[in-house]
Amino acid sequence: MKPFKAVHLGIRGLLSFHRTWLLIVLYCIGIQTGLSFIAREGQWSNNGIYDLMANFSGINGSTNQNMFIAIAIPVIVTLISQLTDKHEKALYVLKLGSRSRTWSSLAASAICLSLILTLMILGFSYLVGILLRGPENTWLHSTGSISKVLNNKEAFQSITPHITTFNILSALFVTKFFGFLLISFLTLFLKFFLKSSAIIIILLVTLAGIDLCNVLPFPIFTRAASLALHNWINPMSIVFQSLYLLAVSFVLLVIIRQLYKRKDFLS
Repeated sequence: MKPFKAVHLGIRGLLSFHRTWLLIVLYCIGIQTGLSFIAREGQWSNNGIYDLMANFSGINGSTNQNMFIAIAIPVIVTLISQLTDKHEKALYVLKLGSRSRTWSSLAASAICLSLILTLMILGFSYLVGILLRGPENTWLHSTGSISKVLNNKEAFQSITPHITTFNILSALFVTKFFGFLLISFLTLFLKFFLKSSAIIIILLVTLAGIDLCNVLPFPIFTRAASLALHNWINPMSIVFQSLYLLAVSFVLLVIIRQLYKRKDFLS
């Protein structure tokens, strides 16, 4: 299937769930507002918008680990499950013409969903942050939270190029997109073995909880897609985390493609 046609089918399939999307938008607004209020009560939260969006703990904030557990996992699993149920119907597969086209459409849907959800999460987070703290990037100020944490003027000045508004938003966009993409492909993989969306959500939330508690010496997925203080001090760590998420997503992509080649849609 031509890439543009796969993308077109993916977007059309995603947008066909009108009622689901309405509920998701309302749900995201409510949860992200709550996460921003929680982050506002933190130690360094009274300084600016990015303290609400990317709290230094890597846990709180409207784009960190709590967001993945409360928003990303249930939203992605719900939509991917609806898409797979639709795409795997025998008549739909016959309409597309082959297993390859069915898989291409689903893969494009997962990528489009990750992009749409990334823009939605960052957009809502930014708007809520502006309403609560205003648009100013206080991380660049000597009285901002990063400067207070470092308590070293030279060290603070050395990292100010890393924490410009453009760099912060770019880092948030990349990590969130790859994080959502990994969850999307992981959901597609699990759908081969588990038909219940509720069980998949419970399983992914459990894995995210393991990430949250730092049980393992390495991240599974939500910790790699979240940003903490050390990431802003050492921006190369953001690159490594993004590459990790991309690599795992690619491995899942290859595995799922092979599974779809062998799947019997008529049984």
